Amino acid sequence: MTERYNKVIHILFWSLVTVFIFVSVLIVLARNGIDPLSVRTEAEVVIQKQPVYITRVEEVKEETEWFYFEATGYSANDPAQGTNNITATGKELEKGMVAVDPKIIPLGTKIEIKGLGTFTAEDTGSRIKGNRIDIYFETKEEARSFGRQVIWVNIPHSDIELAELLYR
Repeated sequence: MTERYNKVIHILFWSLVTVFIFVSVLIVLARNGIDPLSVRTEAEVVIQKQPVYITRVEEVKEETEWFYFEATGYSANDPAQGTNNITATGKELEKGMVAVDPKIIPLGTKIEIKGLGTFTAEDTGSRIKGNRIDIYFETKEEARSFGRQVIWVNIPHSDIELAELLYR
């Protein structure tokens, strides 16, 4: 019986020591500002805020509106396309010109094609209707290489009427 009694005392003693150590660790953690009961799996990141100084305020004059157009390339003196060196506005073809539907984009209008730059609407074409655009390239190879693409076009001073024309 004493042997059994010694085992029970032994188990109780070590259980008490374990509880004492556990409580001591919790107290030490709490004193150091660590919540011992919450389990955190990720590290805390402290971000220092930097002051922001406004040096210039600009007023937005107009909203930019971009439209989808189907674009192809063309070059001068291409009998397959029926082109010569003179545009619909009477100018000689040069880099930076596009053929458009004048009902959608008036001739002489400067447009921006996202990723390609600024162009001027100087020409028309029998197949250029609605939201189609033909971009002038100096060689047939460049025009063929461009192929047929869907592009974003910004038409300055575009308004509701233009959007209605494009999306009828």
